[in-house]
This record gives sequence, structure tokens and C-alpha cells, in this order.
Amino acid sequence: MSARGYFRLLTVWSIAAIASISTVSTAVSDEKHADVPHASYGHAETKTEKEAPAAYPEKKDGWGPYAQYWEPIPTFKYWAPQLFYAPPEEPKGVFTRDQCVGCHVVTQPLLVKAWSESSHGDFSNLTPTQRETLLNVEKRLSKGLKNVNCIDCHGAPGAEEISHDTQLIMPGPETCGVCHPKETKELISEKDYGIPGWPAGRESHAMSYDANLGTDVWAVADKNIVQGCDMCHNIQHKCDSCHTRHSFKASEARRPEACATCHNGPDHPDIEYYLNSKHGTIYSVERDTWDWSKSIKDAKYPAPTCQSCHMYYKGEYSHNMVRKAIMGEGDILFYENLFKGVPPTEFINGNPELVARREAWIETCAQCHSTRFAQDYLTSMDKASDAVFDYLTDAFAILKDVYEKGALYPMPSDRPHAPAPVNDNPPNTLGGFYGEFWAKDGNPSRIEMDFLYMWENEAFCVRKGLAHQNPNGFTYISWANLLKKYIGITSEADTLKRLKELESKRALLMKPYKVK
Repeated sequence: MSARGYFRLLTVWSIAAIASISTVSTAVSDEKHADVPHASYGHAETKTEKEAPAAYPEKKDGWGPYAQYWEPIPTFKYWAPQLFYAPPEEPKGVFTRDQCVGCHVVTQPLLVKAWSESSHGDFSNLTPTQRETLLNVEKRLSKGLKNVNCIDCHGAPGAEEISHDTQLIMPGPETCGVCHPKETKELISEKDYGIPGWPAGRESHAMSYDANLGTDVWAVADKNIVQGCDMCHNIQHKCDSCHTRHSFKASEARRPEACATCHNGPDHPDIEYYLNSKHGTIYSVERDTWDWSKSIKDAKYPAPTCQSCHMYYKGEYSHNMVRKAIMGEGDILFYENLFKGVPPTEFINGNPELVARREAWIETCAQCHSTRFAQDYLTSMDKASDAVFDYLTDAFAILKDVYEKGALYPMPSDRPHAPAPVNDNPPNTLGGFYGEFWAKDGNPSRIEMDFLYMWENEAFCVRKGLAHQNPNGFTYISWANLLKKYIGITSEADTLKRLKELESKRALLMKPYKVK
């Protein structure tokens, strides 16, 4: 190839890389872990105010630590009703328990059908456990019930009438907890757990919506897009995320498909990896013969489900599903620890709480496997995570070197910054999370996006594949794609640095990139 042709090729490669630098945000961590840079997601501590905000659309600001940067859209009243819901203006007036069904059987007949066939609408076929729950509820309310009516959930449990245009609510855990206090208390207890180094309760279902509110890039992103995050993270405010309205079947919530709506996709393909494991194969083949009406403890499934593993803890099952959580989504293990140089095995084994959780996992696995197998397999999973961490560490060093040599094009000083409150402070924000939701005029670049997908998708998925015993998931799908991103980063870095050197030697300076 001629020198001119080589230069042209370098120029083409460099222009292809000019989709420029991404930055995540280093946000506020809690006082207890003030030394940990929450750079991966830009988390801030979220505090839930005691009083509800003004209802949309009168409300002008958002909610949480970044409230001044965003405004809710109309659908938010359904994703986080405790924060944004207001009753509709029509119909006006006060309605009794029996009148609710009379209207809604006409306007939403399928909804009423689901309710009428449920254990809320029909007490004739209650299981012994459900009948015991009903007796406790009636005792708590000091009255008998012929059913759990619309008004009990959308007004107040036991109420006889409701003002539709002033008192109507969308129920959440605080409503469900009146009749189901044990389950609600268990769910809320997730707030007492979390991944060491993150704000209390992260990551958990019980603080999942707070996690959105405390993430800087979520605050600035198009709400019509990132409401996709809310539709899963709303589990903090909506029990029907697992046992859907208006049948609310425990038998539905016991099946892996109940988890699939949220636990899927490129960054957490839990359901895909589970279903293609041997555990999932047994489930898929035999599930129609399993008795889903029984509690998980009594059902004794011949293969594990999401629920039988994650709801189990030291001989008991509960709605706290994070007591054994070690990696969360992997941000600590695979991104934030880059700034400390702490491999996963060192991070886990150096933390007594995580060691205790690992022992709890071994005890869980030992329900079906030998203790020796469980110990060996989980140790192998951690060592595989170390191998992932080595590649990520090297990839980040390469990316940082390109930046420090001034070879990124455009450099951060020559391109738009991510909007506030996202922290745009290279080099530690290179390849950060906001590149998934915001881009403009060369920010972020291709090399940074490769690194973002490397740590935010592939690294997690190697561990996810191992955790769910999906051989293809952690080898050809995740590990191979991680190496593909790594090769792309090294190749692009070489191209950018060689082009920079060629420009310097030949004084063939390309036209500076200007922020539009």
C-alpha cells in the first residue's frame, strides 16, 4: 500500500472513531462509603420525602436528588403512583363497594373477569394458607368480608365508600401491607441489605425506583425513553410487578416467567441463561406437572427456579431476595473497582459480609448438590470474574492512554459535554454509563462505547452465565464478545495514536473539531 493510501486509510479509520468520548458520572456516595467513586451509574443517595408532591401536571420539578433537572411525563403516575398519581376528574362523586363493579364490568370487562376469578374476588376456593390470611385480615379490620373489592385496594381496606375524584389511589406496598404485612415487611427489609460500597439498599427491589431517581443520566435522558427503566424499577412501588393485576396469583409469581419481564436483555440476561441451563431444561420439560398452588417450601420442585434459589435463605423463604446478593449488577466488581485495582476475588474474600453471603449460597446449592461441588463451582466463577477484570483493567488503561496522549478525536475540550448533572470529568469517566442514553456531536466516541459495552454488558454476562450454569452464555456469547470489544479497543487505540503521530510528524493537522 502506498503512503498516500495508508494515510487515507488511517484518516477513514479516525473519522469512523470520531463519535467521541463518553463520560459517566461520579456521584455522591453515602458518608459511610465516601471513598467509593460511584462513577458507573452516577448514583446519589436518594431520600424519600414524607409528603407527596403536587400531582402532575401542576408539578414542575421531578423528584429525588436531581429533581431540578427533569419533569415527569403523564405515564409516570402509573410507574410511581405514590409520587405522581392523582385521581381522574371524572366520574365525580362518592361510590359504594358494590357500585365499582357495576361500572367497570362495562368499561373494563376483562379486568373485572380476572378479579372475579381471583382469590380476591371469590373466596369459595381458598387454600388453607389463603383462608388463614383472610381470617387475620378480618380480625385486623374488625369486620367480615365477602370479597376483597376494588375499594379495598383503590381506596382503603375495609372502606364502604370512596370519593372517586378525590380519594382514588393506585395501590402500592403500603396498601397491600394492610392485609399482607409479613410479605410486605420482608420486601421492605431489602433496604437493610445491599452491595458493600454502594448506598444502603442498593441494589434491591425495595429501593429500585430510588436507584433511578439517584442516577444522573436518568435525570437528563428523554423520559419517554428511560421510562423503560421505570417500568421495571417500579417494583419498589408496585407489588403487581410479580403477581400481576387483577388476578394476583401467587402461583404466577412462583414461576420464572414472572421474573422475565425485567431480568432479561444484554446487561442482565438472567431468564435467557436460566432457561438454557440444565436447571431451565428440566423446568421447561416438566413444569406442567409441578403443583404451583403450593408454597415454594412445600412444592419441592425437582429443579431450581429463580424463586427457589433467590427467595431461599438458611432454611426459610421470604420476599427479601437480596440477602445473598454479592455482585448486584456487577458495577463494583467490574467498573468501580478499576479505580482501586481490586479484583473480584479480593473484593469478595476481603469483605466478611460477602463471605457470609457466599456461605449462604453454598448452603443453598447444597440442597441439591454436594457442598464440595458448590464450593468448587462458585470459586471457579470468582476466578473467571478475575480473568474478566484483567481484560477490563487493560482495556481501561489503553483508553486512558489514548486520552492522555491527546489522540482521542475529538478531545473532551473540543466536544459537547454531557448535560448537567452528569459529571463529565475524564479520564475516570471515559466509557461511562451515560453513553447508553445520551450522545451528541462526537460524544461519546466508538472506542469509549466499546469499553462501555465491555464492562456494562459482556463482563456482567460472563458472571451471569456462570451463576446460572449456562455454558454457551459465559463462553461463546459473553466471553467471546468481551474479547471482541477488547480487540476493537486495542485496534482503534493503535489507529488513533498512529494517526496522531503521523499528523505531528507531517504537520498534516486535521481541522479541529468544534462544538456545535
